[in-house]
Amino acid sequence: MQTILVLNGEKYWQDYLPEFTVVQKKIQDSDFILKDKKLFVVDNEGVCAPDLIIWRLGAISPNWKHRTALEIIKSSNVVCVNSAETLLQGYDRLSMLHVLSNLGMPVIPFQVVTHSRLLKNIAMSFPFVVKVGNYHGGYGKVLVQNTEKWQDIQDLLFVTNDYSTIEPYIDYQFDIRYLIVKDKVWAMQRKGQFWKSNVLTNEFQLIEVSSIWETRIRKVSNHLKADILALDVLIDKEGNEFIVEYNDIPGLSGFPEMVQLEMIQIIKEKIEV
Repeated sequence: MQTILVLNGEKYWQDYLPEFTVVQKKIQDSDFILKDKKLFVVDNEGVCAPDLIIWRLGAISPNWKHRTALEIIKSSNVVCVNSAETLLQGYDRLSMLHVLSNLGMPVIPFQVVTHSRLLKNIAMSFPFVVKVGNYHGGYGKVLVQNTEKWQDIQDLLFVTNDYSTIEPYIDYQFDIRYLIVKDKVWAMQRKGQFWKSNVLTNEFQLIEVSSIWETRIRKVSNHLKADILALDVLIDKEGNEFIVEYNDIPGLSGFPEMVQLEMIQIIKEKIEV
């Protein structure tokens, strides 16, 4: 029986894949061995030699170990969903934004400094948003509304060695997550409780997919050779649309079960090759 390793993420994969042995591990607790193109993943619960990996790290900020793991997977004979090559392209927020910009996508304009002591050189009208490092899920992000708060934020960020990006604040009506799995596209309109659209979501509904955004997400997905991909888009009160990010490990909550079934089809096709 072939073995599928799920790194982090949801606990339901065995229910969808009864014909396989599904092993779940946390990457925080795992180490990787590559020997003669054979991959072994080790934690306190034992050793797994997977035939396929489902990479579901979610909101964890990737670090050097995760990148090393992806490079090892890329060098092995193990297939991965998404592929290790795809995940490495979006590994860091700056590389993700670079891809979107090069593809002509309407990305929120941003400025970057490599250390917080340089933030004093950034001039932007209040309010604006500071994002520290490569965190996801709303972490490492703060809304700056006045000079006093900006000074406090600069003082706080001095203790980190991460880079910071600074963006104008988009006073959004709602955000839309466009999700593509294989060749099928869905759209979900969402509204967060506070200014972070994807945190403490208290309103969400599936909506019709915009033809413009279907074309855009297909373009990004094809460029990345992604099995699954999401675009998160803010809509402001004037109807302007801005991409916050693409997500190559998108959460599936709120989408129809067809999404999981399409994922299962991808997995079965990959593992049979």
